[in-house]
Order: sequence, then C-alpha cells, then structure tokens
Amino acid sequence: MILLTGATGRVGSAAAKALISAGVPFRALIRDPDKLHFDPDAAEIVQGDLNDAAIVERALQGVSSALIVMGNHPDQSKLERQFASLAADAGVSHLVKVSSMEAAPDATATLPKNHYDTEQHIASLGVDWTFLRPNYYMQNMLMYAGSIARADSFALPLGTAKTAMIDARDVGEVAAVVLTGEGHAEQAYRLTGPALMDFHEVAAHMAAMLGRPVSYVAQSPEAFRGVLGQFIQSAWQLDAVCELFAEIAAGSLEEQTSTVADLLGRPAMDLETFTRQFAAAFAPVS
Repeated sequence: MILLTGATGRVGSAAAKALISAGVPFRALIRDPDKLHFDPDAAEIVQGDLNDAAIVERALQGVSSALIVMGNHPDQSKLERQFASLAADAGVSHLVKVSSMEAAPDATATLPKNHYDTEQHIASLGVDWTFLRPNYYMQNMLMYAGSIARADSFALPLGTAKTAMIDARDVGEVAAVVLTGEGHAEQAYRLTGPALMDFHEVAAHMAAMLGRPVSYVAQSPEAFRGVLGQFIQSAWQLDAVCELFAEIAAGSLEEQTSTVADLLGRPAMDLETFTRQFAAAFAPVS
C-alpha cells in the first residue's frame, strides 16, 4: 500500500491522479475531504492531521511506500521528521520526500535548510529514500494572475535571475513513478522545466501565448516584503519567503535538467502550454 500526505495540494493531488490513472491503489491522509481534487472513492481516505501521532500510525498500517509533502510552515520540519520516524517504525520501506532544489549542506535560508536537515533525518532511519528537489513552480505565476489581468504586468524581486520553472503537476507525476517503480532508492532528483529563462523572458513567452503585452517589473526586496506582508500574517513565514527570494535573486535556481523527461518518458510541461491552459486566469478584466 502507498500512503500520500499532502493529497489536497498541487503536487500530492497530481500524484494521486497519476496513481488512479495507473490503477494503483493508495491511501491518503488528509485534513479536509472537501479540498480533494480527485474522486475520494478511488482511494482509501484517512482523515486526520500530521500533528496527531495516533492518526498517523493508523494511516501507516500496511504501508510500504509513502510520499511526504507539506507546505511551508513553522512546524513543517518537526512534523515531517515525526512522520518519517513513525513510518520507519511501522515498517515502511521507501520514503519519498518533496524537498527543494536549494536543499544542500551549506544551505542557510530557513526553508531549504529545513528541507536538507529533514532529508538527513530520513536518510538516517535505515529505509530507502528518494528526494525530489524541484525548481520554481509555474503555479507561482497564478498568484500574479490578477495583476496580469488588470495591468498586463507582474512584479517580483528577482532582478535578472533565471529559473527553469516546473509545473507542480509534473512533480506529482514523478512522485507517482518513484513510488511505484524500481531503481529510485538513494536518489536525489533535481527537477526542472525545459527552459532556463529570466522573468523578462517569462513575460515575453506569456505575452506571445496570451496575444497581448505582458511585462515584468523588477521589484525591490522592500517593496516585495510590503506587498507580501498584506497577505502573510505569520512573521516566520514572511521572513522565510523573503529570505528564499533573496537567494533566488542571487542565482540559486539557475539550473536546468532533463530529469523530468527521463523519468516520465515525455517532455516536461513548458511555460507556453501552461499559460495556454490557464489563459482564463490571465484574461483581461472587462
């Protein structure tokens, strides 16, 4: 049996859909069934929270492989490590963790450092492990859909730094492949989209697909923090995100790999196709 955490999120739900398409049975540990993006009858659902060790232990019964994916949160590292330890104690033989491309021994920013430290904890448990380290998610652009719709522009504090943006759905499909296939133990997969570009180029590619001008405004870190602070109430999360974006601006994600295509047997989602699929979200406000 496979257990998915984070099955209501973008990566976890994509993993679930891929498993359903492949006819692979799985169990999902979720907090809110109303947030499911797949047929709940297609899986075994355990409702509960990662904070509840008893629920986690129940969800882990009979599980051989598990996916660990959580959103950024002050307790993320603690909860992921607790889950991993309980999984090892329950006899789970393979843990797949969605991490970060910036996770490394010399990581200093809070989020990638937490990811790396959690990876090290998992590796110490004596189980097979696979770490998925994605680049910048294309879905992040949807946070700026309103700005693009209203003003044909978006602002980020990333200067001319380049990323090879990846669709979160591709990461979920990779997770499904790794959970069900052989030869992935002790692998840290660096996952990117097919094109390395700065955000001026991102704007140009989006403009070509949307059929109208789109521009990228290189924002100051201070302005970014001010805008972000209107939406993020947690001081911890605000600091962590701003710190992370400063590293991206310094070039921490300037890497492109063929790993997604190699694992999925098809090209990774490109920005043009992504933009076309979500064109309605970027459409001008009438």
